[in-house]
Amino acid sequence: MKAWLRRPTDTGARLPSLAFLSRCALAGLGLLTGCSADFTAADVAYFQPPITASSAPARPLRESWSLHNNTRRVGLAEMRPIIPAFNGQGALLASWNPHPAGVSGRPSFIVIHGGHGLNPTNFATALWLRDEFQANVLVLDSYWSRGREENWATGTRYGVNMRVLDVIAAGRWLRDSAGADPRHSFLIGDSQGGWTVLRSFTTEAFFQRELPGLLRAGIALYPNCKADGTAQYPRLGPYAGPVLIFTGGRDSATPIAQCAPATLTAATDWVHFPGGTHAWDIANRGAHTPAVDGECTRAMNVYNPFPICRSDATTAAMRTRIKSFVLGLNTP
Repeated sequence: MKAWLRRPTDTGARLPSLAFLSRCALAGLGLLTGCSADFTAADVAYFQPPITASSAPARPLRESWSLHNNTRRVGLAEMRPIIPAFNGQGALLASWNPHPAGVSGRPSFIVIHGGHGLNPTNFATALWLRDEFQANVLVLDSYWSRGREENWATGTRYGVNMRVLDVIAAGRWLRDSAGADPRHSFLIGDSQGGWTVLRSFTTEAFFQRELPGLLRAGIALYPNCKADGTAQYPRLGPYAGPVLIFTGGRDSATPIAQCAPATLTAATDWVHFPGGTHAWDIANRGAHTPAVDGECTRAMNVYNPFPICRSDATTAAMRTRIKSFVLGLNTP
């Protein structure tokens, strides 16, 4: 029996189309074998909450860390409103870091955050990708732009379907405005960001009309895997492109028990670390300072203050597999 993490859903905004909800609800009850209804214009509108901010907070999450120290101080660009939203209404904040020698001929990565919003770990990941692959890196925000700092409740209007629309918007910008080659463009995300990676590459008709020609492959770190056939927890897999998944055996935030076996086995590669907690790669001293190996803390999530333990060995092993995955796909 699967162990689900129960969280409240957002009921304060207009719901997705009745056609989507009715069929998906039946699938969740086991009365249908899947949730195949396509998005409508109403669904897109629901999963595009308005953009309300054009700047990021200087000290996010109750002044717990400095945005400047994790961007400009380490050589990453400031967060700016540069990505036109999927519906064209406003611009998402992002840190765009093209290679100094030019965008062309290099891999590009879109880094997307978890339910905590952007934090030092995302910027540390961006630095590693930039330096390891001599890559162009875009760090994308989905919450600050909309006046939020977190989505700990998970199954809300700000959940995975909204995040995929943001990924499509970023992929368009990367290709059409920045000049990146989609054949060498990758999506990488942690936790709810990993959930977004899995959903982005799922063979859902609407997304697969939009995403082809934007991204080569996806990398999901300790992803949310709950999929009950509703609009808030939609289908994950099979995948339309290469996907690499990492999970941890001691992860009580996104436990592997939540994942349908096919969600994991349908991936191009699935790597499981039995001793890994959630966020084993946490930059617990900021992107500007080496992390402290073995240090454990707890999440700020009010629904589940799950343990987070930095592991240098697990992080190194994960990065080795990411490197093999990316270089293998970039080989002619």
